[in-house]
Amino acid sequence: MLRPFRNQIRATLVAATALATAAVVTTGVVIAENSTPEVKAVSNSQESPRLYVALGSSYAAGPGARSLVIGPCLRTKNNYPNQVAETLGMKLIDATCSGATTRNILDVPQRAFGGRPQIDEVPADADVITITTGGNDLGYVSRLILSGCGNVLPEFLKKTPIRSCRLGKDPFPEPQRSAYLEVERSMAAVIEAVRLRAPNAKILLVDYPPVVEPGKPTCARLPLLPDQVAQTVRIFNGLADATARAAQTTGVTLVEASRAGAQHTVCSATPWLTGFSPPVPYHPSEAGKKGVAELVVDALRPSRAQHANTRSGA
Repeated sequence: MLRPFRNQIRATLVAATALATAAVVTTGVVIAENSTPEVKAVSNSQESPRLYVALGSSYAAGPGARSLVIGPCLRTKNNYPNQVAETLGMKLIDATCSGATTRNILDVPQRAFGGRPQIDEVPADADVITITTGGNDLGYVSRLILSGCGNVLPEFLKKTPIRSCRLGKDPFPEPQRSAYLEVERSMAAVIEAVRLRAPNAKILLVDYPPVVEPGKPTCARLPLLPDQVAQTVRIFNGLADATARAAQTTGVTLVEASRAGAQHTVCSATPWLTGFSPPVPYHPSEAGKKGVAELVVDALRPSRAQHANTRSGA
């Protein structure tokens, strides 16, 4: 199963090193093509959001092989925030940055983001704010990358100068219950701080799409041992649950990429995440960025009932 990686490993390890110390994760639902006219109608409405701020880590920044905008943050022009802004005709302030934790959004400056916390970019008149975070707090993707390094080409990895991928380097221990409670509290703190800065903004907490679906077979794109797969599922579920609780306690909209992405895992026919391959392992693919963007657009679209009430003067 691991042979296909022999021709890709060198490029993969370079990307793995850049992300293993500060990787993140995140998810979406595909919307039917016939929804496009309704989306455009929203963007032309007086009630349409005008200023959109995106906060979060690499699952929002969307690092990929093309269209890099800000090098240190590995942010792309086709990440889900850019696609949402383009679809709804909004002005975007994209503060997302690969490697960010909840603290980097709230109060700890991130060197890649110019040495300031992301929340500094939130203006008082923001209409919509999306937040994708929590994965880096738990070392979710970093653990996946390190596990792959330990399972592929061991002889080469013994000699590699890339410290994070040296054979025998032990990935982080599995998070305990207290870690999930802490990330939940941190997400809630971010949301409340954002609400203070932009009291009239609609806030959406966007969670992560899953790497693997429980009970499904793995593939060459996912070089994990059975116990590593089981651990990945446990950590992902813990993160998704913590995100849902944070959304519920703060009263913001939860965009469940975790649920929508269950049919688009790494080994599926239509993956929303890349596998253990260059340039950035286990991050949103082009299809994944589009899927999450469509899910966010759907969450922002007024319901048919609202349209009916508006037309009837209710």
